[in-house]
Amino acid sequence: MDQIQDWSKGIRQIVKEVAERVVVLQNEDGSTASGIAWRKGYVATTDEAAGDSVKLITSDGTVLTAELAGRDPSTDIALFKADIDQDPFQASGEVQPGDFAVAVGRGSTSELVAAGFIAETGGEWQSSFGGKIDRKIRLGFRIDRRAHGGAVVDTAGRLVGLAAFGPRRRAIVIPSPTVERIAHRLAKSGTISRGYLGVQLHPLRDGQQGTGAVIVHLDKDGPGATAGLILGDCIISWNGEDVTGARQIFRHLGPDSVGTKIALGILRGGQQSKIDVVVGERPHR
Repeated sequence: MDQIQDWSKGIRQIVKEVAERVVVLQNEDGSTASGIAWRKGYVATTDEAAGDSVKLITSDGTVLTAELAGRDPSTDIALFKADIDQDPFQASGEVQPGDFAVAVGRGSTSELVAAGFIAETGGEWQSSFGGKIDRKIRLGFRIDRRAHGGAVVDTAGRLVGLAAFGPRRRAIVIPSPTVERIAHRLAKSGTISRGYLGVQLHPLRDGQQGTGAVIVHLDKDGPGATAGLILGDCIISWNGEDVTGARQIFRHLGPDSVGTKIALGILRGGQQSKIDVVVGERPHR
């Protein structure tokens, strides 16, 4: 029993230390989420949790105005500027299934804490919006919706990543290497570049043979048109990989795709051909 009590006290101390670097994000609609002190003057959170204009409430109750520095829906990360001065988290090593983890968010009156085991891990994956996530980490416990964007730490208080919701609202982690990579880019430029072909695509309709994505709109000055794509072309492969729909192509157009040359397999008038396209950068609206 004494060992359990000592272990509990140790976890409580970790929560206390972590919670000092976790803030409340209060959106204009009154909803709240959590965020972490990323660097001096910056708070990182999940894009899904944060509005464009938020107020921050720190661990001591101080209310701060925050300015959006940038957001990247493809990796579910947003960064805010605020008058906050906290030491950054130390990053955790690679967690494995069975490792113990603690999620720390902040509500209006106290910390929001959940704990349990890492349920599943895996390699690099791509979100449905085309963002590269450095590692798959799924939690074996639920988190409060207000803890969305808060810290997930190991038993030494080191940052595993940001608490987030994945498919079917399962609790997942946006790993700390992804947070670091994207937050640095957002702090520097406020945006994350994405690849651009200058085409609008629809999947092949039922009853048509094969699979692919049909060009239904074309930016006349875009990379696709420049390379020779025309309306009605059906993209059937990307660098030799069969294309099953428009979303698959969108997933290929992440930040690392800008400036690369790709080979598109095209079906035009019943004839197959190949067109090389240099991926451009999506214009910032």
